This record gives sequence, structure tokens and C-alpha cells, in this order.
Amino acid sequence: MNRLRFIQIAALALAALVFHTNAANAHRSGESYVYINVTDEDLSGKVHVTFDHLSNVVDMDANDDGVVTKDEFDSKKGDIYALMEERVQFFDGDKEHPIVVTGHNFIDPEGELWASILYDVPTMGTPPEQLDAQYRFLFDDQDPTHRGLLIIESNTRAGISENEAQHSLIFKPGRERQSFKVDGVPKTSVFGRFLEEGIYHIVPIGYDHILFLISLLLPSVMVLQAGVYQPAPGFREPFWHVVKVVSFFTIAHTITLTLATLDVINLPSRFVEAVIALSIAIVAVNNLKPFVSSRIWTIVFLLGLFHGLGFANVLDPFTYRKQAMLAPLAGFNIGVEIGQLMVVGAVFPILYFLRKQPFYKPIILQGGSIVLALIALFWFFERTFLG
Repeated sequence: MNRLRFIQIAALALAALVFHTNAANAHRSGESYVYINVTDEDLSGKVHVTFDHLSNVVDMDANDDGVVTKDEFDSKKGDIYALMEERVQFFDGDKEHPIVVTGHNFIDPEGELWASILYDVPTMGTPPEQLDAQYRFLFDDQDPTHRGLLIIESNTRAGISENEAQHSLIFKPGRERQSFKVDGVPKTSVFGRFLEEGIYHIVPIGYDHILFLISLLLPSVMVLQAGVYQPAPGFREPFWHVVKVVSFFTIAHTITLTLATLDVINLPSRFVEAVIALSIAIVAVNNLKPFVSSRIWTIVFLLGLFHGLGFANVLDPFTYRKQAMLAPLAGFNIGVEIGQLMVVGAVFPILYFLRKQPFYKPIILQGGSIVLALIALFWFFERTFLG
């Protein structure tokens, strides 16, 4: 290995580790849940939050051991109640209806400790058909990916009871106040919200999926001649190469996203995330020394199946009742495709324009692939051995 190549790899390795600090947790966004119970006379409910997420906004770890206990929560309940009353409100037009926290209990679904904080809305009286809800309980700079899901758990007027799955609103930073109908939510509104979520989970936070796409795009503007990359002579061949690659990837992840969302298949998320990281490394290494160039469509399709399972892990916390999944599933999947096309539309023209430059092959194609492989292998190690 000559000195230039050594310096190149060392610099790119450093870049990979720097990038890692911002991109390692592509799918680890948090959710909290705002439940609403409606009667002819009043509105009440509860908010479910994990201790981990609540610790981002309230310092509950009194002994600094990294683990928040129920007793430590109880010791801080006054601060927690006050913060929730400050950051959760309902509105009937311009009239504000503040909540009053009435108590809490603890739940531990799948071994993770949650607080269920109960509230009333004493000034509401008979709830109108439409309200505004404002939720910014856990929104802060530490976790901009946090989502709050509003669920009409029961409504005696509409015959809704024990509803744990159909979400009426998705709160997020920049969209803390939204309108909703207490008797349900139109399917068109559901589709639009999940379309937006699908885009968001590619651009800007779908780092691993973005890097997988980039690893596929880097050699797309080159052609192999006797095992050596040369700039593509024209636009047609690279363009159709990208169309084929994106199509195979789309078909694959749509299949597994749909099957996983409908509970037809179910693989551990840790395993899926590790394979997704490995998929980036496989394609990046193939860019350096093509060993599956003639079967790239098959490889893209097989790896795309795991990316679909990754998208399903993201969609899972937002899951509707299975008989009402069409609108959110379609919206989320189309949003993912839009986000994917945004990445391709931004990256491919630049690569095509630069393909004939003397630095393209050593710096962009080979150097870029080394960066991608290092990032991916670091993620694979982290997701496999560090959890």
C-alpha cells in the first residue's frame, strides 16, 4: 500500500467516525402516547412516557447511577406534573382548556418501564366535535426525532372503546398544535400524515438507507471494461442503471414493509438493523472490487428485503388496527419512495457531471466507498455486539 493510499484511508476512517456520532441511531426515535377519553360531560385521559425519554427533560436520576427507579420518579413527580400541565393543553377555538394532572401509575410493557400520567380537563364540559391539542411534553434539543401520538381511547358518543391502535395525530417539533375530531379522523388526513412521516424517515434521518442508496449510485455513472471502471460515455446507460437499481430496491422493501406491518413476518429489530448496516458494507466493498456486478439486481433485491423490515420497525409504533392499515401503510410507503427519489435526484446528477474528472475514480468512487464501508462496519459492530 503506497503512502497516498494510506493517507486516503486514514483520513476517510476519521471522517467515518465523526459521521458516526450523528448518524448511528437511524431508527431509534422515541414515542409517547396521549390518550383521550370522551363522554357527553367531560374529557380526560393519560399520557404514557418511558422513564428514559422523561429523563431528557426532567433530571430524575438522584444518585447518578444511570437508572431511574420508581422511587426517583415519585420524588420528582411535582416537577413532572408541573411540566406536563405547562406543555399539554386543549383548545376550543381561541379558548384554552388546561389539563390538571390527577396522579400516575407505572407499566412495563416488554420490560421497559413507563409512567402513565393521568389528567382531567376540568374547564371543558361537554367536548365539541373538533378540538385543538397542543403537545410538547418531551420535545427538546436532545431528541428532535421524538413523536407524540394522540389516541382517542374511548368516546361514548361515537361508540369507541378500548382503542389502543388508531392514532388521530402525530405531534413533533414544529407541529406541536393540531386540530382533530373527537369522533375519529378522515382517512385522507391519515394518509397525508403518514406520507410526511415516510419522507421524514428518509430525509433527513434515514442515514443508513441514504448511505445504501449512495453506495449504489457511486458506480452507476461508470462502466466496467475488462474489470476496470471507465466513465460512462453517455447519459442513457447510467440513467437506466439507476432506474433498475431503484426499482428492485423499491419492490423488495415494499414487500417486506407490507408483510411485516401486517404481522405476516417478524424478525428481531436488532438483527434487521445489523443486516442493514452490513448491506451498505457489501455494496461499498463491491464498488472497490466488483464481485457481483453481473448479479447486482439480485443482491439489491435481497438486501432491499431487509431495508423493508427496517422501515416496518419505524412504522410499528404508529400502527393502526390491521383492518384500517391501508391508508397509513400506503402513505408511509409512498413517502419513503419520495424521500428516496429526493436522494437520487440530488446525488445522481452531481455524480454524472463529475464522472470524467480524474479524481472521480480514486476519490469519489473508491474513497467514498471506503468511507461507506467503514461507517457500515462500525454500525454492524455496534448493533451486533453493543446493542
